[in-house]
Amino acid sequence: MPQSVFPFSWRRVAALFFALLFLPSLLGAESIGPAPRPAQPSCLAANWPHDGSDLPPDPALTFGRFANGLRYVLMANDEPKNRVALYLVVRAGSLQETEEQRGLAHFLEHMLFNGTTHYPPGTLIKYFQSLGMDFGGDTNARTGFDETVYNLLLPSAESAVMAEGFKVLADYARGALLLEKEVDRERGVILAEKRSRDSAASRVSKKQMEFDFAGTLVARRDPIGVEEVLNTADSRLLRSFYDRWYRPDNMIVVVVGAMRPTETAKLLETAFAGLTAAEATVSCPETGSVKESGIEILVLPEPELGSTALSLSTVGNIQPRQDSRAWEIEQLRQYMASILLGNRLDQLEQRPGSPLAQPQTHAGLFLRQYQYATLTARTEPGTWRDGLALLQTTLAQALKHGFTETELARGKREIRALLDKAVQTAPSRDSREIAEEIIRKLGDGEVVMSPTQEMAFYGPEVDGLTLTEINDALRQQWSQPRRQIHLAGVLEPGLTAAQLEDQVRALYRTNESKEIPAWVEAQRAPFPYLAPPPVPANEPVERASHKEIGVETVTLPNGVVLNVKATDFQANQVLLSVQFGNGRQAEPAAGMALAAEALMRESGIGRLTREQLGEALAGTNVSLDFAVGPESFSFQGGSLRNEFETLLHLLRHRLYDPVFRAEDFRRSRENLRRMYDQLAGTVEGIGQIQGDRFLAGGSPEYGLPTWDEVNTIDLARIGQWLAPAFAREPLEINVVGDIDPGEAVTLVRQYFGADRRQAGEAPPVQPIVFPAGEQRRLQAASSLDRALLTVAWQTSDFWDIDRTRRLNLLASVFDDRLRVKIREELGATYAPRVISQPSRANAGFGLMKSSLIVAPDQAEALARATREVAAGLSGKGVGEDELHRALEPTLTSIKDIKRNNRYWMESVLNLSSRHPQQLQWPLTILEGFAAIKAEELTELARQYLAPERAATVIVGPSVPGQPGPQP
Repeated sequence: MPQSVFPFSWRRVAALFFALLFLPSLLGAESIGPAPRPAQPSCLAANWPHDGSDLPPDPALTFGRFANGLRYVLMANDEPKNRVALYLVVRAGSLQETEEQRGLAHFLEHMLFNGTTHYPPGTLIKYFQSLGMDFGGDTNARTGFDETVYNLLLPSAESAVMAEGFKVLADYARGALLLEKEVDRERGVILAEKRSRDSAASRVSKKQMEFDFAGTLVARRDPIGVEEVLNTADSRLLRSFYDRWYRPDNMIVVVVGAMRPTETAKLLETAFAGLTAAEATVSCPETGSVKESGIEILVLPEPELGSTALSLSTVGNIQPRQDSRAWEIEQLRQYMASILLGNRLDQLEQRPGSPLAQPQTHAGLFLRQYQYATLTARTEPGTWRDGLALLQTTLAQALKHGFTETELARGKREIRALLDKAVQTAPSRDSREIAEEIIRKLGDGEVVMSPTQEMAFYGPEVDGLTLTEINDALRQQWSQPRRQIHLAGVLEPGLTAAQLEDQVRALYRTNESKEIPAWVEAQRAPFPYLAPPPVPANEPVERASHKEIGVETVTLPNGVVLNVKATDFQANQVLLSVQFGNGRQAEPAAGMALAAEALMRESGIGRLTREQLGEALAGTNVSLDFAVGPESFSFQGGSLRNEFETLLHLLRHRLYDPVFRAEDFRRSRENLRRMYDQLAGTVEGIGQIQGDRFLAGGSPEYGLPTWDEVNTIDLARIGQWLAPAFAREPLEINVVGDIDPGEAVTLVRQYFGADRRQAGEAPPVQPIVFPAGEQRRLQAASSLDRALLTVAWQTSDFWDIDRTRRLNLLASVFDDRLRVKIREELGATYAPRVISQPSRANAGFGLMKSSLIVAPDQAEALARATREVAAGLSGKGVGEDELHRALEPTLTSIKDIKRNNRYWMESVLNLSSRHPQQLQWPLTILEGFAAIKAEELTELARQYLAPERAATVIVGPSVPGQPGPQP
């Protein structure tokens, strides 16, 4: 299967790193047509990674190529049922642009939705919707440095639907109209997208990219482009890029889903074999090389980032290599070295008073031409010196003294767990994930292997890894003499960037000269250590079978309610959810729920810290997270089927031996403060803290508390709130997945059948007063030219399911009208969004909320336009055509989610002991939505969406010279 686990984990970190830090086949290998002429430029490579490799590709894949050079990969797959994922990969992105074309690869991606040979402007999205495809979900595109990818998830595997899908992709490939009027119209959308993506983090990432890759094309080719080009680009300029790079011999079509490869290849041939390249000269870009020596310091004062980011890294040049067994073994050793170094950083973070927060290590390849390794962390503005010294020392320890056998054994367990999960879950892979993995591996020049192949290859190699090999791999990662140190974000007052740069350089030199102590391994405690008490024998259990939805409810003699739904949707995977207590309904003080969640994320259990618990669970795929919901506390997680008992062990320890340590509380408090500092510098953050609370009358169900509220919560109060609930509140335990219900009942009874619990009294819910007709202007401590516009209306609560479904569909219609009006017609925003948020906890309350990122000076006008669109829903009403275009994607989505374990857990079983009506909803969801009529939506719009009932929030940047708000 193409969803490689080891290479995926290893190489995908390249893309993730730069995003975060810079913020034999069924038809044979070549099935149709002769090979392309060999005289083409080297960047239009025609070979597959497995050509000439000693690694065999996944035998489930069909590889093909037409005479015009276009290649394809096909794979039959069953999930989602009766759907097919189509991808067109154009091997050109921002690196293929010339200086006068900067931003055109992305601009062109937009334009292909605005008019092609068979789909005139304004018709393609409506066509997708009429088929049952959601724009943005089932059809989308993306542009990167070296590729542009278009994707469709067809709602049916019928030949006629697939043929139409291929017609769309073929139009993308060579049928772009690029009408001047449409170019001008889309220009505003692209500038709005640039505005919406602008942030302190993106500014820092771009500057870091330019710094680390100075001297290369990477540093000058941000995919979003530059405004000088975006403001002046015309059809002629776009056509020059399109004709040069959108050519059959520079494209790959990837098809994964419920189809027959032989028949699909014929449909592909009809759509693509006749395409021809334009008469345009292809000149392969010279990307350049990075320097490979010296100590380089980058200091970026960026107070709006909200925290201090520190990194120590190296970047060097590498020649692309043919994938092979030897190359993959080399990469495996490098991956293991990164895991072990990362595990050390996790231990350091847990030490009392550690200057490091959220430390990470990454290493890998970028664009197959550059190799990198980096250590990153957050610090306080005044502790970055200690943080840098600790990162430096940790790296030097590993480079000089190497790792230990205990560390290597843990790393082996972790990699084996990933490989094992890939094999066990392979039968229920998602077609989109498979297709994306194929595209990633082809782009990286990797052979696409199945999980079984990877287990057979990597498994023995993992078992045989030695310390010498891993230590040598780490030294190879850091063999370049070049070192880069980044210090960005909130910096010490009173020091210039130049002064800080001098201090960083001097400190690094001083640390280099110090004696390097050996690593001291931490003591390990056993797990599990809590033995469940004996369950009284022969006590009867109550059983209720909900056969129509495949759910069995068992009430144990001690009152524990267990709901089990066995599914085959996701092979060998099991979800667990435990609901108890009253959650935010019983929150003693504003901010308590958020502080409690943050503390639990940092906490282990009574005898083990978080990192020690992670070490004890290494080699498993067990996870369990804590949350405070509107109506309850919850632990939610999952595992493989054969790890389910370990998951119950973990749950028992979380409930019966919780820990509230001062050091964990310190870290959680600092993480929250950094989060709030960052939120204060964004319009979205102020919208969450002040805007959402304004719209909901201060209800904790919506938005975030203020930092002042969170900061008053101390450790003792959190323990006093959580500990009694963990120990005494009755449990509703829900299990969904590939498990035998009898096994689930036996194990749950064994671990939780002896507990005696008593429910506490739920406090009354405070009513919400919606600020109808009011407007509030807020400021974020930001210099960015962007504003968040929110216009909302009060609706009603969640519990009338017919009304809730209709409000959900009304939100879809409203969303589409906003898209047409404000994005397509006005070009004033990139992604308008309308959602319905009915309350579960507050009777009679809900929100219909629209959100847009806009230019600050346009916010008032666009607020009026939004209210006018809403008024049109009630005035002119909802038309049958737009009902159909909103309903069909919803019906398609329902068919998918009913085969998803999370739907059954989160929408049906969770809290069903309190709300038994939830167990009936799956029986009517498809028919209920299908029966919705246009006039019903019009009536809801008239009931709720009157312009005078709207409340408006505009969050803009701080006025120059005035302080921004405190969250």
